[in-house]
Amino acid sequence: MAVAFALVLSAVALASPGSAAVPERRVALVIGNSAYTAVPPLANPQRDAKGISAALKRLGFDVVEGYDLKMDEMTGIVREFALKLDGAKAGLVYYAGHGIAVGDENYLIPVDATLRSEADLDFRAVNVQLVLRQMQRDERVNIVILDACRDNPFAAQLAAKSRAVTRGLTAIETQSASGILIAFATDPRATALDGERDGNSPFTSALLKHIETPEVSITTVMDRVRADVWETTGKKQKPWTNSSIIGEFKMNPTLKLASVDPGVAATKTIDAAVPMPAMPAAPSLDRAQIDIKTWEVAERGNSAADYRAYLDAFPSGQFATFARNRLASLETAKPAAGFLETPPGVNDEALKKEIGTAQTETAMKLDNAGRREVQTRLRVSGFQPGKAATTFGPSHRKAIQAWQKSRSIPETGFLTAMQVSALRVQSETAYQAVLTEEKAAAEKKRSTKTAGEGKAGGKGTRSVTYDGDEMYRRDLARERGETYRGPATAGRGTTSTGYQGRVRTRDGNTGETAGAAAFGSILGGVVGGVIGGGFRR
Repeated sequence: MAVAFALVLSAVALASPGSAAVPERRVALVIGNSAYTAVPPLANPQRDAKGISAALKRLGFDVVEGYDLKMDEMTGIVREFALKLDGAKAGLVYYAGHGIAVGDENYLIPVDATLRSEADLDFRAVNVQLVLRQMQRDERVNIVILDACRDNPFAAQLAAKSRAVTRGLTAIETQSASGILIAFATDPRATALDGERDGNSPFTSALLKHIETPEVSITTVMDRVRADVWETTGKKQKPWTNSSIIGEFKMNPTLKLASVDPGVAATKTIDAAVPMPAMPAAPSLDRAQIDIKTWEVAERGNSAADYRAYLDAFPSGQFATFARNRLASLETAKPAAGFLETPPGVNDEALKKEIGTAQTETAMKLDNAGRREVQTRLRVSGFQPGKAATTFGPSHRKAIQAWQKSRSIPETGFLTAMQVSALRVQSETAYQAVLTEEKAAAEKKRSTKTAGEGKAGGKGTRSVTYDGDEMYRRDLARERGETYRGPATAGRGTTSTGYQGRVRTRDGNTGETAGAAAFGSILGGVVGGVIGGGFRR
């Protein structure tokens, strides 16, 4: 991330990478079918496909493209694509239009298709496996992107005759072959939105936004696409991705950046694993644009060092306040007991080499609080570990595996110190928000309990008693002419008969009041007179 920051901070213009080394060939097949004849036409697939085709050409792909294709035209263009794949190091397929799933098979629908039975699919639709077989004939990176999960009238027609017909597309496994990524516009068995007329579908709109981002892997591109679609559709559509690509494949792998100071002519070129062919120079970036790009890099890194680097470059920048707030939050946050210090060199490449085992997890010496923290961090990162516990059970292992898969880490279900550190970095902002909420809830509960106890205590009733026995003994001694030697505590409220109007409360404290003293005086006189008169007689 520090390297990325140095590059962004030194960038003010994107120059043509025409001087790059001879590129490795990358071939793409793009199909957009809108003008269906047997069912109502779709508004956006052709426009979506043309937008993707243009972007891929800018990224150096040799694009084979076709629009509103009939059955024979679709099989023909797939064959043309297969021929061009020979010797290519990367192949990409993008399809927008109607698609249908029957059992475990997915089919792409030509514009002239009429489907009356399940058998028609074999002769009037293109099986996705046909396309995959052409791509997997040689070792290369293969990417298949299907924006074909739209509300499908063909599925409704066939559903009455076949129970195997389902909504959306069926998940395609990638475990049997390495180096392939499959992306759907939405989850398997779900329906995607076509978008506004004269625009793009939500999925393709997000893909066009991110696919040309420099120095970003295709898995990161799809992660950003998923987040954008989830938000723009009001959490109704969530793109699905399955990948077995080993390492990183960057759609836009080479940058040539100039210094921030226009007077400095020095430039720095970044060489990627897959050099990009020559393309037209991009427009210059002004300081405000560099501010935005620098902030984007800092936000992705989400580390104190990155936010400091942003503030050093743009102390009064558009995002300076946010940077300071996040920096303060990160610097005050403390890891739970049991976590090891963040190991050096935590990055995607290093993580992919980390294999978690029971031994690596034991070596971390996580205590109960540490395990609960891991579970909470998994939950706030979008994975569901189930009920919190002091040990890792089957549901927790499954969540760990899902997280490892999302980071292209060997899916063992056991963690290493580096993996825990990566999870902490990934989830820190959301995790601190959870802690803040829990603390606020605990404070509110404590305040409510204290107020209730105070109110209840205010309703206590005082218990009042008088020392009548002592008074009786004193008067009896006086009538007999004896000297009373009992405990004498004269004070306020003492009457002429020697009675003390003392008030004893429930908590053992003694209080004296004028009313008690007066009452004691009267009672003492009456009792004393009666007793004295009796002795006189």
